[in-house]
Amino acid sequence: MSKLPKTIPQPSSETDAQHDVAVAAAVELAMEFYGCDAVTAAARRAIEARDLRRESHYRFWLNVFKSLKSNPHLIEEVCQPG
Repeated sequence: MSKLPKTIPQPSSETDAQHDVAVAAAVELAMEFYGCDAVTAAARRAIEARDLRRESHYRFWLNVFKSLKSNPHLIEEVCQPG
């Protein structure tokens, strides 16, 4: 099994805007599709991409995961009972 890198490479500044839009869309879709399990699903996608040595996919899903983790209110809204 491969080891996680000590530092996470960030996307280049040229693609930041496009990347941010893609991550925001993926966050929204993950919450819609996976609901309360969106954080776990994003983490699993990142791990799968890393294991398949798909660096750009890994960074993308890691950023989706980080976005979800840094905004717990997003998940709380989805997971409200009733």
